[in-house]
Amino acid sequence: MSSSSSSCRQFSDAERYAIIDRILIMYQGFQDLLDELDFCNLYTQSSSTHNPPCLAILGATGAGKTKLIEEWLTRHNNTRTELPSGSRIPYLYVSVPAQASIKGTATAFLTKLGDPNPGRGTQWNMVTRLHMLLKSCRVRMIFVDEFQHAVNKDTQLVLHAVTDFLKDIINQSAIPMILVGQTGEAEPILLANPQLSRRVGSPRYLHPFPWDRKHPHTITEFCTILESIDLELPLDRSGLENEDMAYRIHYASDGYIGWVIPLLRQAARLAIKDHCPTLNRILLQHAFDQAIAGSVLGINKKNPFAFEHFIE
Repeated sequence: MSSSSSSCRQFSDAERYAIIDRILIMYQGFQDLLDELDFCNLYTQSSSTHNPPCLAILGATGAGKTKLIEEWLTRHNNTRTELPSGSRIPYLYVSVPAQASIKGTATAFLTKLGDPNPGRGTQWNMVTRLHMLLKSCRVRMIFVDEFQHAVNKDTQLVLHAVTDFLKDIINQSAIPMILVGQTGEAEPILLANPQLSRRVGSPRYLHPFPWDRKHPHTITEFCTILESIDLELPLDRSGLENEDMAYRIHYASDGYIGWVIPLLRQAARLAIKDHCPTLNRILLQHAFDQAIAGSVLGINKKNPFAFEHFIE
């Protein structure tokens, strides 16, 4: 039993649940993107040019895109403050609405900037207010999530007016913009708008962890991630890094950390509820049913924890 696990004995169940919810596992690709975001942020402190560094961060559902942005914003104390001179919003986080249009996207921006009537006025009036608020609120970085919504779902055509709108915000405000979207859906948008693509450069990807027996280091890397999670859980060591257990978890999650964490969180909650000192296959079997089986990821996927011996 690890010292961290034994120390958790002093905590109440509620405190242990809170520990589970706060688990964040750092790995190299995640840290590299946090560093790149730090560089973009540094621009607004040290540069007066009109060529702000921008990024496109892409990944599948569960790759960790949202967690990446949330973690960076938490580290930088993204708190809106009200001063006599007006609001201060250093980091603006906006989602492109489904069935996006310029007015709809501008409304999303204006809402986050605190405009009292964000949908009011003509398109020109809304865009003018948007630029005024970006300046008065002293916005230093803009995070644009759900970037793939700039593609019409029915026709699969890129909504050029929306992408030009985003490009114009960068050009006129000189504020770094971070585009966050789905792999396979966002790339056509960048291809269709070379100017916006030039701004963000090559997309950065959050990839799943591979499992390739021809390359044993991939298995070692994934097992190391699971060992790190095991050490963070308010339980005794469960041996998640054991290759048989790690293989089951990889199959369940497809190697996406954004699916691994919910699976193990749910199993840990069940362990605490049932007064189990460690995670075990039965707990993970139930956790898979609750966290993954009914999701898009779980379609046509066997529960890997339901078998004493599991082979895909």
